[in-house]
Amino acid sequence: MHILKLISGPLIGALIGYFTNFIAVKMLFFPKKEVRLFGHRLPFTPGAIPKGRKRLARKAGDVIAKRLITKEAIVSRMVEPEFEDAMVNQVEGLLNRSIEEMAAKAQKSELAVQELKDKTASELTASVMRSLQDVDFEALVREKGIPMIRQKLSGSLVGAFVTDNMLNNVVTPIASAMRTYIDEDGQDMVEARVREKVDHLFAQSPEDLLQCVDITKEQMQSEIRKKYRAVVDRGVEELLTKISVSDIVADAIDSMSVDELEEMVLSVMKKEFDVIINLGALIGFVLGLLNLVV
Repeated sequence: MHILKLISGPLIGALIGYFTNFIAVKMLFFPKKEVRLFGHRLPFTPGAIPKGRKRLARKAGDVIAKRLITKEAIVSRMVEPEFEDAMVNQVEGLLNRSIEEMAAKAQKSELAVQELKDKTASELTASVMRSLQDVDFEALVREKGIPMIRQKLSGSLVGAFVTDNMLNNVVTPIASAMRTYIDEDGQDMVEARVREKVDHLFAQSPEDLLQCVDITKEQMQSEIRKKYRAVVDRGVEELLTKISVSDIVADAIDSMSVDELEEMVLSVMKKEFDVIINLGALIGFVLGLLNLVV
């Protein structure tokens, strides 16, 4: 009986401490709505978190925007070696695909790709034909053809009988024949060769084309890496100027119901709240012991 009397004080203190902290934690969320009596709102209603939800949402948004989701934090994560290598490999993978394959993905059908190839060939053919039609064949034969004939006949028996006047007399007929051939058969000849080149071009990948101008795979990767970092740095800054992280977070939290908000907080802080409640019991028990001693 004497022992029971001795331990009753610490036990009562522990119970008081436990339930006091338990009620304090619960009052963070309860009551969920204000309680009115005779038209007056009762103190501590609603609970601290439901009552200050808008203020908490705004504060949480500001802290996350200013301290957590910053340009520096996002950029540093996006240029980490593992992440950056993955992005460079993705871009390089695209550059390894043939132009025809890339066009097929963009155009969604083989027929559309063929139409694109036909259009490219037609436009290139038309461009070549316009250039050929602008050529002065007579001047070309006179400037390039006659010196070539002279060179070929130089030192030969035939060359001794061919005079400059004879060569000048054939300039106009040769030029006229070339013009006639271009007008009548040039379109088909040029288009056939252009289509071959277009087919060959579409079968190549951008990486193949870069290697044709002596750009190595290592140089290409280095340039992709530089461009990626520049795009990340500029893109993140532009993104953060166009969106308000603090508003997004604040609106998300404010739109939650009290139950959802409680679940979110408890999912993060449940262990800490349990520690606070149990600590209240411990402190009450210690105070009860001290009361016995004093």
